[in-house]
Amino acid sequence: MFVFATVHLVVNCIRLLQGFVDFRLTPGPAAYLKSLRPWNAILKDTLFVTQEILGGAAATYRCWILWSKDWKIIVLPIALLLANCGYTVCVTSSMVDPTDSIFSERLDHWATTFYSVAAALNIITTGLMAYRIWSTLQRSADYIQGRSRLVPVFYMFIESAALQLLVEIVLLALYCSNVNVQYILGEAVVPIVGITFNLITIRLKLHVMAKTLNQSPSNHLAETIGSMPLRRIRVKLSQDVEHVGSDLDPKKQVHTVPRKHPVHDEI
Repeated sequence: MFVFATVHLVVNCIRLLQGFVDFRLTPGPAAYLKSLRPWNAILKDTLFVTQEILGGAAATYRCWILWSKDWKIIVLPIALLLANCGYTVCVTSSMVDPTDSIFSERLDHWATTFYSVAAALNIITTGLMAYRIWSTLQRSADYIQGRSRLVPVFYMFIESAALQLLVEIVLLALYCSNVNVQYILGEAVVPIVGITFNLITIRLKLHVMAKTLNQSPSNHLAETIGSMPLRRIRVKLSQDVEHVGSDLDPKKQVHTVPRKHPVHDEI
């Protein structure tokens, strides 16, 4: 995903330079950028579709793992994913005219369907993962004191997936309204898909690291002197006592057996 997002950014920079420098007079920046004929336009759109499909596949895989590898749970997400792939291949191979723009009638139905299926797939996979975590929380609530560790994980999945879902819904609305702002948001989808995928992983890793740090023995240190932490140490004190009555009669002289009285204390 990182490679696709990087290549997509480089291709867009090349297109901007060509549109506003090389072709600024003929045919003009607007005509050049909306054309589907140049190789960089084909590559850019291919990266966009591939990144969206990869994002949906990654979300489906996570959902499958979270549901203990139950194939019945991901039947619908897999069907949507395959339908989106097949429909995209059919449209691009048989119906697309290189002289068309993205708002042409031929591409209108494909783009609307593609964006709608991508958003629906995101909603379904995120909902299934969130429900799995929430149901686990409900079943374990009677056995956990305090806040469960799954609560932050639940919010992480919802917040991270909401970023991509919000962008896809806004992009669909802009495209259906024939607003050119969709070009800006459409180019941002490719890196956002990669950010969403890695954001969940990074936040979960940071959460685990924070929990490990809070539970480490170093948090049970005593007071410090400057920057040097002091640990509690155990000191064993022993005392030898011997009483000898030197002024008594030797026959009545009492010798006490040395005794040790261990005294344990903590400092």
